[in-house]
Amino acid sequence: MISESDITKWKEKPDWFDRINFEEYEKLAAIGYSPKQIAMYYQIKYIDFEWYFNLVGSPLQYHYKRGQLMQQAKEGIAMAISAETGENVTQAQRLDKLRREVEFSNAINNIFYGDIE
Repeated sequence: MISESDITKWKEKPDWFDRINFEEYEKLAAIGYSPKQIAMYYQIKYIDFEWYFNLVGSPLQYHYKRGQLMQQAKEGIAMAISAETGENVTQAQRLDKLRREVEFSNAINNIFYGDIE
């Protein structure tokens, strides 16, 4: 069993942390850029970025996941509005696909991680 002292947690920010505009950072994540590409965008050594990104409680990871979630949610809301009337069959199909993807992802996370995050 891993004790709390064995887990590396976010404690202090690195010197390059203030270079990151988190609104822009979330948009880059929403577009689909990987953490490696985002590190390059902000001219940060990937090995350093990756270390801080993977720490427990990392704001880098939080904002990355938030950016992805916000984009997916905006698209889902737009699809739901378009599909509501039943006139746009394509949007209804895309919405059903998105629902299945979200449900599958949530099930996998629940199985592997339970209440951890």
